[in-house]
Amino acid sequence: MKRKNILVGVAVLAVSSGLLMVSALTVPYFVGTMMANAAPQAADAVTKHDKPPALLVSQKTPLLKVEGKEPVSTVEEDLERTMTEAEIQQIYHYGDHIKKESEPSSRTMNAAELKRLKALEDLYRYEGVRPQRQLPLKSGVSSFYLDIANDYLFYPARELTDEELLQYIDWYARMNFALSKRIVKLQPDAKDIGKEEALDKAVDSIKRLYDADVSLMEATAAYHKFGPEQQGSWVLHFAPYRVGALEAHGESYLMYDVFIDSLSGVVVDTTVVNPSYKRTPITPEMNKKIRQDPSWIEAAKSIVMHKQSEEQAIIKSSFIQDSVYDKRGVVAIALELADGASYTLELRYPERALRCMVYNPAKGGL
Repeated sequence: MKRKNILVGVAVLAVSSGLLMVSALTVPYFVGTMMANAAPQAADAVTKHDKPPALLVSQKTPLLKVEGKEPVSTVEEDLERTMTEAEIQQIYHYGDHIKKESEPSSRTMNAAELKRLKALEDLYRYEGVRPQRQLPLKSGVSSFYLDIANDYLFYPARELTDEELLQYIDWYARMNFALSKRIVKLQPDAKDIGKEEALDKAVDSIKRLYDADVSLMEATAAYHKFGPEQQGSWVLHFAPYRVGALEAHGESYLMYDVFIDSLSGVVVDTTVVNPSYKRTPITPEMNKKIRQDPSWIEAAKSIVMHKQSEEQAIIKSSFIQDSVYDKRGVVAIALELADGASYTLELRYPERALRCMVYNPAKGGL
C-alpha cells in the first residue's frame, strides 16, 4: 500500500473510533496501536491531566503495571488544547506531498529501541508522559530529526533515548490528530442499531464462540459504510489495555474483531487475533490428509450448531481449496444452510481451534 494511502486510511480509522494514534510497530512508517476511545463508561470518565509530564531517563524498557482497571487517555484532549492551526496546516501540507513509497530514513529502529517504544507508547497514552520538546522538523537542533521539507527521518548512530522515542510517538499522534480533522465521521442511520447494542452483540458473539470475557478489555466501536451499496456496518475491536507493555515484556494476549450489519443487527464476522501465534503452513501432503479426515468438518459443524446455536439445518459441507489458507496455516470450511445462508469457518492447523467465523446471508437476507 502506498504511504499516502496509509495516511488516509489511518486517519479514517482514527476519526471513526474517536482517537488516533498510529504506531510504527504495525506499518513500517507509521506507529501501530490504534488509540481509539474505549467503551462508553471509560470514555465518560476522561478528565484533564494537570500534573506535569514525567520524564524518563533509563535506557531499559520502562516497566508498566498491567491491570484490570480501565485507564483513560487524555491524548486527544491534550492535542486539541495545545496544537496550533499553523502546526495542523503544516501536517496537511506534509501529508499531501508525500511521494516516496517506503520509509525514508537513515536507518531503522533496532530491536531494543522497538521494545522500549512499545512500552513508551502506553506511558504516553495512559500516564500522560510527554516529551520535553517536539520532534525537530529540520536540521541543526538535534541528531534525531525529521527533515519535513524533504520527507527524511535522520537517526543518530547511537541508540535513541527515551526522550527521542517519545518525540517520535508524539509526532505521529499529532499527525494523525490533524489528519483526522479532515475526515467526516459517519453516523448510523435512523434504522440502524446503535453503538451500545452493537457492543452487546459483539460481546455475546465472542463469549459464545470463544468462551472469552472481554469486559475488562478496551472496546472500540466504529460505524462504516462499505461497497457501492454503502451498506452500514459496525466494526468492533477488543484488546487488552496497555498492549505495548505486554508486547515489550514478551507477554502473549488475544484481541477480537467483530463485524455487524447495522440494519439487521446480524453478526457477520467474529475473529480472534493472537499476535504471538506461530502458524504451521499446510503442505500439499498435509492438505491431502486433511481433506480425507472428516473430523475437520465435524469440528466446524459442532461450532455452528452448539456454540453458535444455529437453528437452520446444515445441508452441505465442503473444504475451501485456496493456497492462501494453506500458507496461513488454516483449514477453511463452508457450511450451507437450508435457508440459503452459509458459514465460512477458519480452523487453525493442527489444533482445529476457531480463528474466525463468517456468516453469509441468503440472497436478499439482510
